[in-house]
Amino acid sequence: MERSSNTLLRAAITAVRDCADTMETQAASLLEALPTLPMDEALRASALDLSAGLRDASSRVMFELALLQAELGEGKAEAASAVQRLAGMDALMMGAVAAMADVADELEKAAERDETNERSFVLVIEATAAMLQGIEKAKAATQALATTRPVADRT
Repeated sequence: MERSSNTLLRAAITAVRDCADTMETQAASLLEALPTLPMDEALRASALDLSAGLRDASSRVMFELALLQAELGEGKAEAASAVQRLAGMDALMMGAVAAMADVADELEKAAERDETNERSFVLVIEATAAMLQGIEKAKAATQALATTRPVADRT
């Protein structure tokens, strides 16, 4: 059981890290491309602000992961707290991406009114979809880890 739990912990950490990497990559791409695309200026400002927020969330998650791994390596953190912390990281990333999904909805409406907004909509929706896939994998890995804990340890 211990070996299985360690394998699941490594898998959850890897999935959260991969998700944070994807967020960083997508945020960088959006921050580079959005300023040059024709689009509604208010939506551009919102999308750029949220893209910066994605980058910040990714950085925070990477920092928390490094801290968690150091604590686990030194025996200062237990599996139960690791699950809670990983779930918190999942939630942080989901919150940042959910806000971007709202902007994607607004861009879709803008693209329906004016096709010059189409490229920005496609860019944002594709980035959001890639990030959501990563979050789903991270959440599934964290949940798999959570189910390996003994019932008495679950809170």
